[in-house]
Amino acid sequence: MPNVRKQPPYAEALLVGALVVCAGLARSAGWAVRTNDMAIFDMWYHQIAAVGPWHGVGDEIGNYNAPFVYLLAALLYVPGPLVLKLKALFVVFDVLLAFFAYKIVGLKFAGRRIPMAAALVVVLLPTVVINASWYGQMDAMWAAFALGGVYFLLRDRPWPAVALCAVSLAIKPQGIFIFPLLLLLALGGRLPWRTFLAVPAVILTLDLPALVAGRSPVELFTIYDLGRQAKNIPVLTYRAPSLYAFMPAGPAAGTVRTLGYVFTAVIILSLCYILIVRDVRVVRGRLVAIAALFSLAMPFFLPGMHERYFFLADALTVVLVFYRPRLWPVPLLVQAASLLCYEPYLFGGRSPAMLPLIVPAALMLAALGTLTHHVLKEAFDLEKPEIPDTPAELEAEISPRGARRGPLPARRA
Repeated sequence: MPNVRKQPPYAEALLVGALVVCAGLARSAGWAVRTNDMAIFDMWYHQIAAVGPWHGVGDEIGNYNAPFVYLLAALLYVPGPLVLKLKALFVVFDVLLAFFAYKIVGLKFAGRRIPMAAALVVVLLPTVVINASWYGQMDAMWAAFALGGVYFLLRDRPWPAVALCAVSLAIKPQGIFIFPLLLLLALGGRLPWRTFLAVPAVILTLDLPALVAGRSPVELFTIYDLGRQAKNIPVLTYRAPSLYAFMPAGPAAGTVRTLGYVFTAVIILSLCYILIVRDVRVVRGRLVAIAALFSLAMPFFLPGMHERYFFLADALTVVLVFYRPRLWPVPLLVQAASLLCYEPYLFGGRSPAMLPLIVPAALMLAALGTLTHHVLKEAFDLEKPEIPDTPAELEAEISPRGARRGPLPARRA
């Protein structure tokens, strides 16, 4: 009698394939949906088409940086409706986002099973599905390169890490969310300061075609100016589950905005200060936790955020759970908060929001508080040394002469 408990060798592959198909179907179902943002992209697209691709990249079209304009110009050579072409392009970056999630988790777990699970969770996250394929937004573009930067930081390859973070910043200003991690690692001596030369080099390289085509250098290099960005989002929060959901804008919104920028800098620098003075050794698990913390703290405390600017936190907190399983409530809270803020869009804005904005903001605050407590507790807990993740980190625990600096912590079963 055959052993009924033995699964077929192809069962797992079939299930993975079925989940991939589900991810594709969820996206294809929204490709025909036209949103206000897609209408804006369509207007930019036709402005480029009216003058030609080359002259289009040299004109001041839209309020996105040059790389996005290049993509719109390239789509002129692809047949089909713009809404399908553009959303299909965005899905490519969904795949890239899942790929880097796979690679990051693969640094901790051997084999393909657990890294594949991480990639599937990321690509099936409701906000990831909705953002590109339904909402028609391109947040996966900048977030994928930021996640790639984290991956190369984990591999101790600083130049490609900083370069990918620079690509993220060049695509959208929200790429700055990952830069506090670079600052912390540089201050801690793990990241050479000279690698920051990659930031202007990458941005200049990506902007060079637009400059050659005739775009004004002053206009292009000040596209992320705080004053110009504030004109696009004059409110303190645009449905973002952030600190400003708890306070009315009022007539002093401009003052609050300025104070918000300063307060955010104080929070980020204070976190870096604590981690530096505590001499925290940023091994892999801790690096992922700190990266997730910054990706949450930056959009939470900064004014003028959209609901979708927690996109990087949506993905990074999922990756974090594979390194810190006990933090499983964090991605659930983050995803719930982000998804609730997508609700007005999901229902077409024709009805009032089901819940006031302070509800998802409270969920996001709970996630931020939980993660902050975890990072700071590790920083102040001197009795639980971090277990080395790699042979190189293990070697760092041993003196150059081969004598141990102290008893190595036993790896948990």
